[in-house]
Amino acid sequence: MLDASEEDAYLIFGVPESDDVGVSLWCRIGTGAINLYLPVPTKQMPKKTDGAAPVIVTAGKQTDTFRGKSDINRESAVSSIEAEIAADHPLIAALQEADRFTVKTGDTEIIFPLYNADVEGLLALCRKP
Repeated sequence: MLDASEEDAYLIFGVPESDDVGVSLWCRIGTGAINLYLPVPTKQMPKKTDGAAPVIVTAGKQTDTFRGKSDINRESAVSSIEAEIAADHPLIAALQEADRFTVKTGDTEIIFPLYNADVEGLLALCRKP
């Protein structure tokens, strides 16, 4: 589902009407950058992070690795990784054509369907004017 405020836009993949987010793509409107936010069970966070963790994203035939910033919360069951992707990156173009995309970090690999995902609407908000 696509949601926007005056400053930010979010394309969230998860359970509607809940806090259960599988992954989200978000941006500060007009910045030209899209952030991929991935909640990860703390126990499954990549072991050697030093504040960074590789995030491998595949859409169609396009696969790219991004340097994600890890936020490990030892007091919670869920931590997160966030990676920035340029809005004009080939992976973002591949998301518009693919029927699903895969996100992998450490031992965690999740597939998200793109059926009815408004990637084009997110891009329209995120691109630089």
